[in-house]
Amino acid sequence: MKSENDKESKYPMTYEEFEKRVSKLFLDGADSQSDLEFRQYILNEEVGDLIECEYKNACSNYVNPNYHSNQFTDEGLLRQPVRILEMI
Repeated sequence: MKSENDKESKYPMTYEEFEKRVSKLFLDGADSQSDLEFRQYILNEEVGDLIECEYKNACSNYVNPNYHSNQFTDEGLLRQPVRILEMI
């Protein structure tokens, strides 16, 4: 059986890289210290499996030949998982 890292290697990012980049982009969108603190709270306490679900969705779309595959770029991350975090 392949390890999780071997399984993820066919994608442009591992889950850990995806989570780190989504978190950074989300935090970088803060426009004040209180907004930054609120965003950190969201990431630490509220998102649960949301980022993991978005990673699985991005991987699924990545292997679909009929889907425009930019979900692992900053543009794609801002458009989907970061936007969802901002709606919380």
